[in-house]
Amino acid sequence: MNSIHVPVMVDEVAQGLQLKSGGIWMDCTVGDGGHSSRILGKTAPDGQLIGLDKDEQGLRVARGILSPFEGRFELVQGSYASMLEVLDKQDSDRTGMVDGILFDLGISSRQVEETGYGLSFNKSENLDMRFDKSEYLTAMDVVNEYEYEELCRIFKDYGEERYSKRIARKIIMERPLRKTDELAVLIAGCVRADASGRHPATRVFQALRIEVNRELEDLRLGLESAMTALKPNGRMVVISYHSLEDRIVKNFMRDKAQTCNCPKTVPVCVCDLIKELHIVNKKVIKPDLNEVNNNRRSRSARMRIAEKIA
Repeated sequence: MNSIHVPVMVDEVAQGLQLKSGGIWMDCTVGDGGHSSRILGKTAPDGQLIGLDKDEQGLRVARGILSPFEGRFELVQGSYASMLEVLDKQDSDRTGMVDGILFDLGISSRQVEETGYGLSFNKSENLDMRFDKSEYLTAMDVVNEYEYEELCRIFKDYGEERYSKRIARKIIMERPLRKTDELAVLIAGCVRADASGRHPATRVFQALRIEVNRELEDLRLGLESAMTALKPNGRMVVISYHSLEDRIVKNFMRDKAQTCNCPKTVPVCVCDLIKELHIVNKKVIKPDLNEVNNNRRSRSARMRIAEKIA
């Protein structure tokens, strides 16, 4: 039986977006529809939702979940990096007309447990990891075709794996590797177990997933696109699950919230930097203890909220 995905911090999302009746809202990572369902419920009777996701199977699941709101949502397969193109293709140009945008950057329980994604190291599947099956690059390609230096880079940069060189060297020696469990066993032989209780392959699998799906590049483009898509006083809410994503979001919001970056020795501002965002929560928002106890996957979630300045 497939795991039921439990959306993270749904009340905090509703509050952060300042959901109200009517308006146009975007869920950039629809997943299985949990957050989208709350958005549509809170914006009744006539709020409109545009939902994006790379995962076609996820969109099929979401359509079923969102069926009570038929006529008030449109789901589109694609990356949030292309949200402006999606908005341009609507009946009328909605660029600059969106009231709130949600990015939930996590993967769903269903994607981990369901056969076909190759995201789990607890069973034997092809090393795939693509959310969009029309894309050509798979984790098998990365593992078997990337040079040693490239493997070291993605394991270190995307997985923050301290044993990146050791693992990359072992992969080069043992390839071809085609199955998730093969790779997991190889990694376990290179990595010392730590007190966290995490599987030794967790960081490398994360790094491969990020590389295959271009997650960090898409995130940077998506955040910039959101600035154009949002109407004045519109809000963006971003939930991240590891330090790489959170750092990108934090730095983006900080940079857009600056009014001047001139050196302190310059008596008059000459950079003409315009403040574009107001950071709503100065301190990152985390799930409360009750949510973490009921949904262990939420424990690493970090939420940041910003509002576009009129």
